[in-house]
Amino acid sequence: MRSLLSLPAFFLASSVALAAPASQGPAGRQDAAAFASHQTATEKEADGVYDLSGLPRFTGQVAQFLPSSHGSVIGLVLADGTQVFVSPDQGHTLAGSIKPGETVEIRGIKGRTLPIIRAFGITSPRGRSMQDTFIAMPRQSTEMIAGPDLVLHGEVWMPLYDLDGKLSGAVLKDHSVIYLAPSEAARLAAWLKPGQMLYAVGTGSSGDLGVAIDAREIGPAANQMVGVAVGNAPPPGPAPGSAGYDIIPGSEGH
Repeated sequence: MRSLLSLPAFFLASSVALAAPASQGPAGRQDAAAFASHQTATEKEADGVYDLSGLPRFTGQVAQFLPSSHGSVIGLVLADGTQVFVSPDQGHTLAGSIKPGETVEIRGIKGRTLPIIRAFGITSPRGRSMQDTFIAMPRQSTEMIAGPDLVLHGEVWMPLYDLDGKLSGAVLKDHSVIYLAPSEAARLAAWLKPGQMLYAVGTGSSGDLGVAIDAREIGPAANQMVGVAVGNAPPPGPAPGSAGYDIIPGSEGH
């Protein structure tokens, strides 16, 4: 696990330190009452440690959830194409509190140039709030059970990014999601542009929250697919029975 955006973490921690009463005496109670009087009803109802009121506020209509290939939810996509990420432990809370088509309010940090938001709080039109307690996020979902092989194909709606702003796959117009290792996505970036036709095969999940795979093969047509490395796995080697199958890389000169 690595720290995600040390600046937001410092900012959030600082806002808590400033907002919380310094003592439990009469003055402390007065400070707490004054602080509570400035909170909105939604902020009072939110279940969380941090005061999110100082974070930038965004609104948008939910186009779809962002499912992981392991059946969880890692965020959502807004109608304008903005990709909103939450930590894995908040995914199902998010899915239970909002629906595609609804307009939500988001408190979080927006990418400088990319259409991505790391959300720390999301509020539904009915006032239901989710507050994310993670300042750091694991690089992958904790649900690492591989699903069945799935075949996805269709027109690319948008390229998909990760929280580091690296290209990591594509969202198709039918709302299915194809994940690639960033190194592979960078290599095949021309295939991930909006309007491109894309075919992909890999293990994944399909359910009410969406369809997603970790691509093992991908290409612009069913007969033009190439093998790709999945996650941090090494690139696929020669096929069994081929001339190079029994050769250990680096041993040719020994």
